[in-house]
Amino acid sequence: MKKIYITTLFLYSIISSTVFSQQEPSQYLHEGIAAVQARAYEDAVNYLTQFLQSDPQNTLGNYNRAVAYYFLQNFPEAQRDATTAITNNLNYKEAFNIRGLINTSMQLYQDAISDFTSAINLDPNYGDAFMNRGLVHKIQSDYAMAVSDFNSALTVNPTLLDAYYYRGEVLVSMGNYNGAIRDLSTYIENISNKAVAFSARGLAYYQIGKYSEAVSDLEKAISLNPSLEKDFSTVLNDAKNKANSR
Repeated sequence: MKKIYITTLFLYSIISSTVFSQQEPSQYLHEGIAAVQARAYEDAVNYLTQFLQSDPQNTLGNYNRAVAYYFLQNFPEAQRDATTAITNNLNYKEAFNIRGLINTSMQLYQDAISDFTSAINLDPNYGDAFMNRGLVHKIQSDYAMAVSDFNSALTVNPTLLDAYYYRGEVLVSMGNYNGAIRDLSTYIENISNKAVAFSARGLAYYQIGKYSEAVSDLEKAISLNPSLEKDFSTVLNDAKNKANSR
């Protein structure tokens, strides 16, 4: 009887181990995706690496690990995983978008534009891809193209607040100060703790002679981020003098 019990227990252990090993890969995938969503990127890489050992070409696993590597600023590994995801699914717009972001971070701007364009071709209503392509044009000082992409992003997704901010920054650089103030005000009404938005609007106010408003915005920017004081102290003091002389 004891021998039968031991044999049964041994068989149960083998069966349990087999079942667990069969479930383990998918569990790693689910845990990895959950970690990406929770912004626990190092954990995500560990889980997804475990999963991909059993299925190295898995599209979803490679995409999510690319996202995790991107936020960990491990851009070569991120690029490799995103490329694997795209190779296995040429219709994966999110994979093109993340590879575009990776290429932007690696200063591979033409490759980034190509990736964002591929994402847009797959989904003409992909607001994030329009915005991200606009950011590359902004980096390259191609302001007309940047504004065009930000316009498209907001046409397909009017709630994409970052596009208002980025378009506002570009409009400041183009000298369209009233347009910049409108965009930056829309952004600030919804997100009121970003110092650079206040500094950009403050500069726009300064340029059109609204010195009191410029002072208010620049002081707010510095209160949110004291390190900005060295960049804006001269403009701020001049705005104060001009506001007081009126």
